[in-house]
Amino acid sequence: MPREQGMSLPVLSAIVTFHGEGILAHTSLRSYALSRNIARGEGIEVQLVLVLDRADEQTRAFVLNHPDLDGSETVVETQVGDLALARNAGVAACRGKYICTLDGDDLISTGYFLKHLKEAGQLEGRFILHPEMVLSFGMYSAYNWQVDQAGGYYDERALLAVNPWISASFSTRELYEAIPYVACYPKQTGFGYEDWYWNSETIARGVMHRLAWGTAYFYRRKWYGSLNEASHTMKTVIPRTSLFALGRRSDKGQGHA
Repeated sequence: MPREQGMSLPVLSAIVTFHGEGILAHTSLRSYALSRNIARGEGIEVQLVLVLDRADEQTRAFVLNHPDLDGSETVVETQVGDLALARNAGVAACRGKYICTLDGDDLISTGYFLKHLKEAGQLEGRFILHPEMVLSFGMYSAYNWQVDQAGGYYDERALLAVNPWISASFSTRELYEAIPYVACYPKQTGFGYEDWYWNSETIARGVMHRLAWGTAYFYRRKWYGSLNEASHTMKTVIPRTSLFALGRRSDKGQGHA
C-alpha cells in the first residue's frame, strides 16, 4: 500500500511487528497513529512500516482494516517466524533517515516520535535512543526509568546478567543496516533475547545508548504468548557477544571494537 503521491519523504520510519496480537493490535496502532499525527502537525512525516510475520488472520484483519491508516503505510508480510528477522525485513522497507522499533501490542506517549527526533538532532556520533520511562501493565504493573549510557547509573558489566533496555529503540537507518538483528530461535538453540544481544553488540562497536528525555513506553506484560516470558521459562541465554571478548578494552563504559 504505500501512497506515494503527495507525500513528503519521511524523516522517521517506525517499524511495528505483528504476530498474533489479535484485537490488541487495534489499540497499539491507534497509539502509534496518534503520535504520527502529532509529528505531522510539526511538519514531520512518519512512515509506519507494519510487518506481519506469520500473523494469524484476526491480527492481519485488525491491522489491514484499521480506521487510522490512511494509505501512506508500508505493509510487509513475511514468513520468517523470528522477531529479529522480521525487524530486519522492516528495515529493508524503511525510507526515513531514522528508524524506531515498536511492538504490535504496546503503546507510546503522544510526543514519542517528536521527542526522539529532537534528541537525535542534538547528538553526535553513532547512537541508539531508548524511551526514558517504561510503564508496564497487564500481567503486572510497574514503572522504571531506563539507563543512559552517559550517566552515572550505567555499568557495562551489568549486561552479563540483565538487559538494561527494552526492545524499543531508535537510531539512523544506516546503523540498523550496518548492524542487523540476529535470529536466535530459542526453542532450537537455547539462545534468546535478540534485543539484549543486539544491544551488547552495538556497544562493543562503539555505539552509545542514550535516552529520549520526556518519552514513555507502555509495555504490555502478557500472561501467555510473550516471547520474553517464554525465554525466561526455557532459561535461555544470549549468544556469545564480542562485548565481553577477551582482550577487549573498555573506556569509561563506552565499548570499542
